Amino acid sequence: MEDLYTGFSNYDEINKENRAKAVEDEVSKWGDDADKFKEYRLKWNKAANDNYLPDFPLHLDIELSDACNLKCAYCAQGLGMVTDVGFINNDFAYGLIDQAVEMGICSLKFNWRGEAALNPILPDLVKYAKDKGILEVQMNTNGLPKKKDILIECAKNGMDRLIFSVDGFSKESYESVRIGGNYDTLVKNIHRLLDWKKENDQAKPFVRLQMVRSNVTAHEVDDFIAYWQDKVDDVRISDVMDRGQGGSFSVGDRKTIGRRRCPQPYQRLIVARDGRVSPCCADWDQKFVVGDATKDSLKDIWKNKRMTAMRTVQEKDQHDKIDICKNCYVKESFIWEKIDD
Repeated sequence: MEDLYTGFSNYDEINKENRAKAVEDEVSKWGDDADKFKEYRLKWNKAANDNYLPDFPLHLDIELSDACNLKCAYCAQGLGMVTDVGFINNDFAYGLIDQAVEMGICSLKFNWRGEAALNPILPDLVKYAKDKGILEVQMNTNGLPKKKDILIECAKNGMDRLIFSVDGFSKESYESVRIGGNYDTLVKNIHRLLDWKKENDQAKPFVRLQMVRSNVTAHEVDDFIAYWQDKVDDVRISDVMDRGQGGSFSVGDRKTIGRRRCPQPYQRLIVARDGRVSPCCADWDQKFVVGDATKDSLKDIWKNKRMTAMRTVQEKDQHDKIDICKNCYVKESFIWEKIDD
């Protein structure tokens, strides 16, 4: 089987072997859609590593809300950079799913800068997307929704993947960076979902837990992996990047030594709740809007002049020409080197 795992450039990812195995193991759990899933992931890898531009985005991020109930220390929400927040228009959200189906987009994620589980329409959109034939429906979550059972409702409605952000393996570490979070409640919520899967003999949703490795949490990485590895489908450890907080949380054992072509403009589109479209997840302030999905079709936006200009910058290694690329925090767009002790 060809390698389905996608790493971060030459970044030496912690827990890489288990992560690569998790992707391979997952294929068999897709049942009749296993071949479709493999084809999608291979195209994802090709778009990341080769000069390959698919005819349509492989993945679409739909921001159901840019509000969040946490104020994390290394997030724009916690740094006070997000002020005017709300929910996406419901009809607009359904229309984006219809466009995704028409284009043949393989994967949808219902979040970007906020917590999607705050929007009560989430389970209905999950069901609509699955009923319409979207292969993979997923979301990132802090795991602390206001509505207690909304994540299980999503699971019942066909959610394929839930990605929990769990920064730490202790109440002290977690709550010092995930401001407003409750570690004990989060762990209980994760176990409730895992129990539901077991009780109902369900392979899905696939559950990934990811931890941001910082100088607050680095000492807990091994225990985090040891505890969760056999309980969930995937465990990811990702080093903290500068999202405006500076280097105060850096572990200091890796550094960037260059740039490389970023895969995101070749893989995805991100639609904010107000319809503005960005070419990558790092454009939090939407300084490089490539279109307005309330007026333009996603098909037209995918290959318009703004997207073409973004890809040209990547291919010519001219990242300094676009502010969001110059100030990027996406690991895949850098070349990495370990710092010797």
